[in-house]
Amino acid sequence: MHDWEVSENDNAETTKRIPVFLIFALPTRIILTILCRSRASAMSDPLRVVWYTDPHNIWCWGCEPTIRRLEIVYGRGVELEIRQGGLFEDFRPVREHWARMSGGRWSESVLAFFDAVANQHRMPMDSAGMVDSSDDFNSTWPACIAAKAAALQGNGADGRYLRALREAWCLDGRAIHRVDVQTEVAREVGLDVNRFTASLEDESALDAFRRDREEAERLEIQGFPTFLIERGNASARLNGWQPWEVFEDVLRQVDPTLEGATIERSKEGVLSLLERPSRWATREIAAVLGVTDDDAELLLEELEGTGRLRSRPVGNGLVWERVPLLAATP
Repeated sequence: MHDWEVSENDNAETTKRIPVFLIFALPTRIILTILCRSRASAMSDPLRVVWYTDPHNIWCWGCEPTIRRLEIVYGRGVELEIRQGGLFEDFRPVREHWARMSGGRWSESVLAFFDAVANQHRMPMDSAGMVDSSDDFNSTWPACIAAKAAALQGNGADGRYLRALREAWCLDGRAIHRVDVQTEVAREVGLDVNRFTASLEDESALDAFRRDREEAERLEIQGFPTFLIERGNASARLNGWQPWEVFEDVLRQVDPTLEGATIERSKEGVLSLLERPSRWATREIAAVLGVTDDDAELLLEELEGTGRLRSRPVGNGLVWERVPLLAATP
């Protein structure tokens, strides 16, 4: 087995940090390791990506452009699996500790760090709304368990629900640690709400979450996001957030033959993307098209000028939605 380790820069969150801002936002060292194993090659298998994450993790929110590029550009060539790592079980001692350290101004400090992280990964975040909805926040685990309740319904429900849960918190400032909000989001994405609630109450979702955590502990994963990327006799482990361009370089180190679809870099190409449910950030459109953020924004602004798209400022960024077509008058 041959290892290559490349330290890039500081961007991962870990469960071992103490101050509140570190729980959500402080970067740490990223290590990229490529492993070549001696087992038989199986290059006919799809590229497998396992994402260890947490719905409250704002660095993971910054990974959404990468996830959308994986799903749309590479489609069936990549199998994405999601594990819920559970960033922090009990937040209360940390809140109390940081309140003392900051002279009672912990919320202002958290807000500043949220904004700093958003400026780095360039995904829009309603930092003020996120902080305001966290007064009774005690743990990231309830949202992780809710995500597993959704995953138990299969058919891609885990990814749809996790995305919607993150939008609810990062874009709308909703309190996703609360069961009522979790249930509302389940209804919004079309899940079987009765089954979702039953999975929470009978602890089957909790059991699934425990299995995810046991796997993460066995692999000594302590920070989120962490990605395991594997195909044939090659694999990589990426600890921490990186731009989608860097992530794609890692994919190609694992599989140099990787090919993806070409999405038309035009206004029509953008409109086809926005036919999909949920909202889009400029950075996500850029990732899927494979262009710069500035080029993506020019296309989006042109479409908004024609009335076919609408934007909403969120934090320092924009969120885009397609304007529904009005039914013709009979």
